[in-house]
Amino acid sequence: MREEDFQEEQYFGDDFIHLTDAPLWEGEALPRSRRTKNFKNRQLLPGARVRLLDYFDTGRTPPKEICAAVRHMAWEDLEEAGGPLDAVGDRLYVLEFRSMIEKLSYIKVGRAENTPANTREVVDRISRHESDAQVTQALLFQAWISRPCATAEGWETGVKDHLTAVTEILRIGVAVKKEYFRGISHFDAVRVAEMHQEHVDLA
Repeated sequence: MREEDFQEEQYFGDDFIHLTDAPLWEGEALPRSRRTKNFKNRQLLPGARVRLLDYFDTGRTPPKEICAAVRHMAWEDLEEAGGPLDAVGDRLYVLEFRSMIEKLSYIKVGRAENTPANTREVVDRISRHESDAQVTQALLFQAWISRPCATAEGWETGVKDHLTAVTEILRIGVAVKKEYFRGISHFDAVRVAEMHQEHVDLA
């Protein structure tokens, strides 16, 4: 999905609205932070997600260090689930972005492939999703990625079709062009991804 499409089309239930009509965050913009492999304030990590949501729920802008801690935890989750992110192979990922505007939080399902010539594509792709999320005042909250495989194309299609069916048949959550989902938990989206991996030859 192109970033401009995502910026222009937002679906809330059965209503279609333009992003400029969406509820606006009236406080300061969500603080930006640089991702570092050696995160210094590790004492913030255990309660960082809870604290971030507390700031969101009470309409306060979270401090930069809390945002950085949450992002760091999400990237650690990726490496815990999928191993080294520079390994060669195709991967499926499920990302949760939480926004200061609750209705703009979403799940992103996608795939990225590292090649011998470019072992940074996985990291770069997810980083681009983080940049795209800034338009909705959202940051990477939870993340899962598969281990490398020969191809995740069919796997990705199966997961997206499954989640889209959940939104259309069970009326749980909302799909935005079969790539972004609202109202579906990260836990459930990962469960669906794991259900569809049985026919995938993982490394």
